[in-house]
Amino acid sequence: MGNDKVTGELSNPDVIVIGAGIAGVTAARTLMQQGVSVLVLEARDRIGGRAYTEQETFGVPYDHGCTWLHSADVNPLSPLIRDQAGYDIFDFGAREPIYFVRENQTGHQTGRRATAQEVIDIEKAEDALYDDLWAYDAVTHGDISIHDLRPPKNKWDALAQLRKGPFEAGVHSDRLSVIDYQTQYETGTEWMVPQGFAAGIFKTLGPVPVTLGVTVEKVDWQGPTIKVQTNQGTITCRAVVVTVPTEIIADETLKFLPALPADKMAAFHELPMAVLDKITLQFDPAFRSLVPDADTNEAYIEAPQGMNQIDSWHSHLLCPFGQAMSTMFVGGQLARDISADSQEAAKDFALSSLASVLGSDVKKLFRKGHATKWLADTFARGGYAYSNVGKNHLRETARRPVAERLFFAGEALHGKWATMAPGAYLTGQQAANEIIDVLLS
Repeated sequence: MGNDKVTGELSNPDVIVIGAGIAGVTAARTLMQQGVSVLVLEARDRIGGRAYTEQETFGVPYDHGCTWLHSADVNPLSPLIRDQAGYDIFDFGAREPIYFVRENQTGHQTGRRATAQEVIDIEKAEDALYDDLWAYDAVTHGDISIHDLRPPKNKWDALAQLRKGPFEAGVHSDRLSVIDYQTQYETGTEWMVPQGFAAGIFKTLGPVPVTLGVTVEKVDWQGPTIKVQTNQGTITCRAVVVTVPTEIIADETLKFLPALPADKMAAFHELPMAVLDKITLQFDPAFRSLVPDADTNEAYIEAPQGMNQIDSWHSHLLCPFGQAMSTMFVGGQLARDISADSQEAAKDFALSSLASVLGSDVKKLFRKGHATKWLADTFARGGYAYSNVGKNHLRETARRPVAERLFFAGEALHGKWATMAPGAYLTGQQAANEIIDVLLS
């Protein structure tokens, strides 16, 4: 299902919102509820940004980006999706991961299910990293990377680092801030949305005045009114909400006249985009018999020697919601490399990873696939923004308004919900309420 959209004519509203993702649509809805005239400008031919559900590819709802309601018991989007949109939720946190390890037999490597003792060892490594992350006193000792906090000593430690790094954050753990991790919510309650995460959000938020296919090139805020220059002309307004990814501001693809304050630009430079992609495969129904106990389970596969891979483990989601499908999650440098490959090469990579433990029959059962490749999306630049080590506090610097005229929102700009959809939603509300205080006071 595609995200609903309402197109608007280019006009001169009170507020222009740049970007029709969760942050932009939330800001627009909040402003509209207070009678403020608003227009959302979106460069793509659809709304949603990195939150996008469609069902044309596989015939079932397929979320290209946002997928999980993380910390769902405290997540402000949970009641929007479950109660207001009326969508079902799936308790993903109750599912147990499946592990496949490698061993040498008769001169060659084979993949097999992990033994009970190996699962215990894997869980011990994960728990030890988790405990160290929360025990570390960053105030006293200073921020460090997750990797440096507990350097891997064996392959189980390496898997724990990959789970915190490329598989979750989209960047390797040697670049992840411990303080940034400690700041963010992690209650352990994880939900998924079979009908589509993004579809549920935008159904609840409702339509906003948005014009698609409009790329904003410059925001000129030096005069009494703000001039927003686009590829389709110039629009004037009294305030602007900027919701584009951090790197679009940092590299000045979106220009400001006068330039943004130096401390604000420095903040955006310290919040680079991580890359996390999905390679989703659809199979003949017989695929389910290859791992009969899989039903929306994470599967971690120790990568075979000689396979063209950067990371020593691969991450898959097997049989989501009981379907004969799988989704491979690739993050960090591996995702960047795969982004440069063709769709066919990406699908073959994921298929070969599965075949290394499930056997060659999996290739015979394959029907179709799709790779997201967010890095290749010039309006996304990746999945979400991570904080460089020691720079977590700059998320708030990047968010703060400038001269009561320029306002900023997005997942990167919220400390506790950074990298997650609620960060976009809450900063969208916050920016709108700050504008309301200025315009209606």
